[in-house]
Amino acid sequence: MNEPSRDFGYVEHRSLLRSIIAAYDSPIVRAYSFVRFVIININILHILHLCMKGKKRVLEIGCGFGLFGCYFALRDPEIQYHGIDLDEGRIGMAREAASRLGATNVRFETGDARGALDLEDEYDAILMMDLLHHLPAEGKASVLEAVTSRLSADGRLVIKEITRQPRWKLFFTWLLDVLMTGGFDMWYWDPADVRKALGPEFDLEIYPIADWLPYPHVVYLLTRSSRDASREQIVA
Repeated sequence: MNEPSRDFGYVEHRSLLRSIIAAYDSPIVRAYSFVRFVIININILHILHLCMKGKKRVLEIGCGFGLFGCYFALRDPEIQYHGIDLDEGRIGMAREAASRLGATNVRFETGDARGALDLEDEYDAILMMDLLHHLPAEGKASVLEAVTSRLSADGRLVIKEITRQPRWKLFFTWLLDVLMTGGFDMWYWDPADVRKALGPEFDLEIYPIADWLPYPHVVYLLTRSSRDASREQIVA
């Protein structure tokens, strides 16, 4: 079993990413993994890790090849990480990578969050990485309803997404999404859309991320509100 890391700095981070990328046989998947870790860089991963800090039962919706499941499971061996995705081929590669890496605290399964899933009763944290903008409004509503019903009372919903501002960054991201998916339809949300969809039941913290890459990254952290009115906070 993987052992907890006492000191996880930049060197350890880079070493872990190299190990994860090398765990895939396909050179195409390794290239994709490299690019994905460039886009979702150490700063974003650190923010996501802080958002899930102290949470033991973690669910990722749309886990793909399992890159982030392997990353967080190896970084924090005390968590139990559960990733689901629609693509059976990607799930197969995620399982193989986790096995090669010795990540015994992560499991990957095929499933659709919009339908019936054989999930745990509750999760302490639920993560979605660049998933919602590929779904139209009704699809977003179905996913959010499904995942929030599985969130514990003190659980956290962590959403890494693309926002609409600035417009030139959004256009750049849209072009890349078109190249990656082969389709033209993307449904990007602003923070106001997230607030409207989740309603007053949740407090919302917004973490805009500015780095050298031309992406309008944002991380949303949602927790169940203990007050009558929801709270919204933007963290620069």
